[in-house]
Amino acid sequence: MPALRNDPGRGMEDNLKRAVTEMLVLTLLSREDMHAHQIMRCLEEETGHTLSLASPYMLFYRLMENGYILEAYKKAAPDGRRRQYYQITVEGVRYLADLLTLYHRITNGVALLLGERDRETLEEEA
Repeated sequence: MPALRNDPGRGMEDNLKRAVTEMLVLTLLSREDMHAHQIMRCLEEETGHTLSLASPYMLFYRLMENGYILEAYKKAAPDGRRRQYYQITVEGVRYLADLLTLYHRITNGVALLLGERDRETLEEEA
């Protein structure tokens, strides 16, 4: 169930999305070079429309500034516009591995604390 704007859970939802978006964008770029619209579309589709990037460029600039991705090349789109393709760097691959390790450690710890029974109980009460 989506959080309402005045819902206290909204801040948690926004923070979780922000925290994993960088990792997911790097994951997409580890598969293949992509342009911004392609990244946005894949992120939304492959997360079951749970996550989206309204304006991805702040994230891209931060990742480029840290040396994790680069503007690799431009290609003409079918409509004639030139699209900028982004590519993950060797440093970005290392950073992604670190993020994935941290992500799995945290989510496994949370799962241990909550347990399957707690999740089912909460879903029944909702």
